[in-house]
Amino acid sequence: MKDFDLHIQTRLIFGSNKEKTFFETVKNISDNVFVVIGGGSVKRLGYLDRVLQQLQKVGCTYEVFEGIEPNPTTQTITKATQKATNFNTGLILALGGGSVMDASKAIAGLVFAGEDDIWPYVLGGEKVGKLKGCIPVAAIPTTAATASEVTPYAVISNPDTNGKAPIGYPFMRPTVSWLNPEFTYELPPVVTRDGASDIMSHVLENYLLGGNQSPLADRYSEGVLQTVMETLPAVIADPDNYELRSRMLWASNLALNGYQQAGREPSGFILHAMEHAISGFYPGIAHGRGLATLYPAYFRWLWKNDRCRDRLAQLGDRLFGIDNSDISQASLAFITEFENWLKNNSLYQGLSDLGVSDDSFEAIAKYTVTTYGNGKELQAKGSLNQNDIVEIFKLTERAVKAEVTL
Repeated sequence: MKDFDLHIQTRLIFGSNKEKTFFETVKNISDNVFVVIGGGSVKRLGYLDRVLQQLQKVGCTYEVFEGIEPNPTTQTITKATQKATNFNTGLILALGGGSVMDASKAIAGLVFAGEDDIWPYVLGGEKVGKLKGCIPVAAIPTTAATASEVTPYAVISNPDTNGKAPIGYPFMRPTVSWLNPEFTYELPPVVTRDGASDIMSHVLENYLLGGNQSPLADRYSEGVLQTVMETLPAVIADPDNYELRSRMLWASNLALNGYQQAGREPSGFILHAMEHAISGFYPGIAHGRGLATLYPAYFRWLWKNDRCRDRLAQLGDRLFGIDNSDISQASLAFITEFENWLKNNSLYQGLSDLGVSDDSFEAIAKYTVTTYGNGKELQAKGSLNQNDIVEIFKLTERAVKAEVTL
């Protein structure tokens, strides 16, 4: 195993009956709470009222900010930061999906810094790496997808520049998070599916590129993948099943808490880099849906360039029982089986189906290597340059039309 440094500071409180513990913990951190929500579904479903009642019950004052977008923008974060600062809040409470949690981390950092523009601090910005701290963040996720409730990362969009980039510091991990599976009951099927795709991406990224030095990390990651792949169709059929929703929510957390890559070689999040660039240009695209669209094309590009075939073949063996005595054939067979799983779960499409014009491929690819690489390329067991990214984008269409020849 490779050496690693792992510190997970977030207190995770799991279960529908744990709200008393959670809100007492919040009260012990601050009694002046700034609640951040998205477009209003948590109000419509009664989740916000439940949270506000509990804040009142433990003696907290609060203010609510509504309006965080699915891809949170720097402009909206600025508005929220100004209100949080005027409120003199001591804690940001995120109630919502990954976008709400990401925005809350950015707000917390800006309140601490006494500033109101997060964009200079994101990857590629002139102040990247220069935030010194943030006020505490607490999180209540309402989706099983991003695991932002346990990570130090946030992804921010800027419509003025078609930009979408991450920000991350250890101190941005939420101090405490309450994972209540009941808050995911009302997710529409498409959002549940997109979330499953997002969960799987978090273990697939380093699994493919991180090498063979950590068999335990492999088994851990495969367990997350197997759980999601088996549970997704079941939870679509029975969306109010507490046990199934619990599995998905916990799998989401396990997929990005750091354990999934412990002991492996560090590697970039190539799929995420490409998808963030795409949805920066097309902000209506859900992150998980974009990732699902890229999976087959990215896997086939790796196969075509003789990269990570052993890792793809191992997944074929572990997830689908494919004989991997012939690495080349087994790795290709895994890609086919995974494509079939995507099709069977309504997660298979091309970029054109998402409204992405091939006229924008070059610009998106350039943004990818500029923001997430060294200006010329990313590293995926070798160079992956702008032309390679365009090729992957094109392969999403070929794969859907079954015209790929390797």
